[in-house]
Amino acid sequence: MTDSESKEAIKHELQRRTQHNFVVITTRGDAAIKAALAILPKEKTLLIPQEGGWLSYPKIPKEKKIPVQEVHCIDAKIDLNDLEQKLKLTRCSALLYQNPGGYFAEQPMKEIYQLCQKYHCLVILDASGSIGTPLCDGCFADIIVGSFGEWKLVEAGKGGFISSKDKRIFDSLDLKELDDGEALATIKENLDILDRRIYFLKQQREKVISDLKEYSIIHPKDLGFVVVIAFSSISEKEKIINYCMKSALEWTECPRYIRVQRQAISIEVKRLQENKLIIK
Repeated sequence: MTDSESKEAIKHELQRRTQHNFVVITTRGDAAIKAALAILPKEKTLLIPQEGGWLSYPKIPKEKKIPVQEVHCIDAKIDLNDLEQKLKLTRCSALLYQNPGGYFAEQPMKEIYQLCQKYHCLVILDASGSIGTPLCDGCFADIIVGSFGEWKLVEAGKGGFISSKDKRIFDSLDLKELDDGEALATIKENLDILDRRIYFLKQQREKVISDLKEYSIIHPKDLGFVVVIAFSSISEKEKIINYCMKSALEWTECPRYIRVQRQAISIEVKRLQENKLIIK
């Protein structure tokens, strides 16, 4: 398959997965976010989640001198009441958020979109952790961005994408398209096995949740690719970490903006490969 054919195949698959007609494969996920934010009026405020977002959400607007406000979240889920208050009281250009929040919290994307439409605020959905699932639904986003970097659902080590259902928005984007043939081939290969990878990760996550069901798992019934467990004592924390070590599972400690802003352990199921199964 030529580079041009790989690119077209990827675009077609992303159109199907996002339900957006207009798609570009970008050099990085952050490049997609920067392109989306570049079209926003600088006199208006960008809304981002208080937690469960990505590291670039507060960083890129600061570089571009775009005012930012955080929307209150409840364990990485956007608080709709606070969102509406922000939309009412502030001239907002867009909401940039991730679904699932922090890779573990299903967002009320239909309600979010309806509220933002009511107040003429664009919705930029980061689907790095939901591409290939019902949580990546272009009906409820004006722009979708995503990364194909390390530990993403489509893990190619390079590249990203941006899409829109509105040609006028799409035509206003200033983008450098990915032209690396090797990276395009890797993205194509990983898109081809995306459904299998999602199934594998869901099974592994369910096993972790079952093994640790006596602990305070946050949003255990949501679709997600990490398991976040709140702890209230050093003893609890150590037991969760010991489980991770025994099971060869990577973990990170919260508070962390990209997961949740309280004491918890995030078990990074999404870093697993099919040849690295959890020890029973």
